[in-house]
Amino acid sequence: SYSMCVPEYDYQKSKNPRRALTKNSKPCHNGGYDNEVYDYILYVNDILGTEENKKYLVLDILGQGTFGQVVKCQNLKTQEIVAVKVIKARQECLQQSIAEGNVLEYIDKKVDPKYKKYFIDLKDKFMHKYHLCLVFKLLSSNLYEIIKQNHHHGLCIKLVRNFAAQILEALCALKEIKIIHCDLKPENILLAKLNKPDLKVIDFGSACEEHQLLYSYVQSRFYRSPEVILGVDYSTSVDMWSFGCIVAELFLGLPLLPGTSEYEQLARMVQTFGMPPSWMMVEKKASNYVVKQDNPSYDYFNDKSGGRYSYRLKTLDEFNREFNLHESPAKQYFCDTKLDKIVMIYRLPKKNMPRDAVDREMHERSCLVHFLKGVLNISPLERWTPQEALQHPFITEEPWTGHWAPPTARFSSDIRRGGRSLSLV
Repeated sequence: SYSMCVPEYDYQKSKNPRRALTKNSKPCHNGGYDNEVYDYILYVNDILGTEENKKYLVLDILGQGTFGQVVKCQNLKTQEIVAVKVIKARQECLQQSIAEGNVLEYIDKKVDPKYKKYFIDLKDKFMHKYHLCLVFKLLSSNLYEIIKQNHHHGLCIKLVRNFAAQILEALCALKEIKIIHCDLKPENILLAKLNKPDLKVIDFGSACEEHQLLYSYVQSRFYRSPEVILGVDYSTSVDMWSFGCIVAELFLGLPLLPGTSEYEQLARMVQTFGMPPSWMMVEKKASNYVVKQDNPSYDYFNDKSGGRYSYRLKTLDEFNREFNLHESPAKQYFCDTKLDKIVMIYRLPKKNMPRDAVDREMHERSCLVHFLKGVLNISPLERWTPQEALQHPFITEEPWTGHWAPPTARFSSDIRRGGRSLSLV
């Protein structure tokens, strides 16, 4: 507008005052380019990259985390708006991000083309002042933001079903090429566009191949599987546990298992789903949380009681005394701890619903409960695979009769029991 009045006025974005986007913008490392935690200090109108077709104008910051920062940028050659992940200049962050880039390239090369739409595209990668930069297509809101925008009220069952089916398709693709995401959560599942419910899975920084487990400490706590907490070798089934937690949260608007510590996370699992099977208790890490005791009904010659030993979860007092901690009882988000009750008595989507609409809602909820119990089976050997879960009436919308089992009782896992690899077909 000012240019129309004053033709000599030449406006250029690059001449705008440089505004710092990095939270802590005090120079400390890397010749003053990095702050004290080795984040690159970003400013509006910075240029990332030096090659002619790899120059990106910094527009705004999208997020900041332990790995580094994500910024909204414009490719100066193509004018395309993209998201650039600027990794911290720390060896461990660099290695993890190089691994993420390799996994994304592997997915693009190996995954069935019909599944590619569910994964974020790695458009480019380059180094900028000792920082690895990964360039992605700019996406819309993540599922946590969708829940938050809905005031932490649950989404309608129809939308939950839509999202669940897409995530399962993505997990089918990963299982086929034996990749474990290891950090599936609402924040890592994004809408491709704001006005369409098409999802993409992002952040493969913790991902690994199923036969090469890189980390023992994986998954965000609310979505962490019982086998990871107990220190059991894990497989792609850990992603199915996270998936079940996400689906429950989409319906409830709040995390199903919001543990404040690993002990508390396991305690919530036990309250909701019961104790894990005894074979999961033999790992050393399990002794932090459970007490081993003789089984009084054990019969050596005719054992049908579950084994010579039984296990129980340590009480909070026992756990605090043993590790000199001061954890307090956690806040309960729901008025019950059992999955059936939590889902069935959750608020109705609308007030003053007609009786027949309420009956349909309750029928669909009973189907959802059955579905969640299958994908949240506390034993990874019995937990449904994504291929099996896709055939459930909750996803297919086939008539729900109250009973359903996967057409094929096929469970495979790399989890070891008593030193032997289990693979049940």
